[in-house]
Amino acid sequence: MYARMSRFAGLPPERIEATIREFEEGQLKVLAEQPGYKGVMIGIDRAEGKSVAITFWESSENLRASDRIADKARQEALDAVKPSRAPIVDRYEVVMQRDA
Repeated sequence: MYARMSRFAGLPPERIEATIREFEEGQLKVLAEQPGYKGVMIGIDRAEGKSVAITFWESSENLRASDRIADKARQEALDAVKPSRAPIVDRYEVVMQRDA
């Protein structure tokens, strides 16, 4: 499995809920339709105005093929929330996942 992690900082607290809702109703549906999509995890630190979104993919090819759509989703989120800093995007091979 492979993952793309997008980290955002400098988020205005009053825009966080609307941005999550917009992602769920729009960009997430498009991502979920892509070949090899395995899920998403989103975390928010409201006090610090930070968030992380991690999408999971069956193969590195699926992850790379989804880059254009992920870039568009990220830009739409940036346009909506207007963070004070640019996001950081990393890609990883998932070598361990353990549930509680």
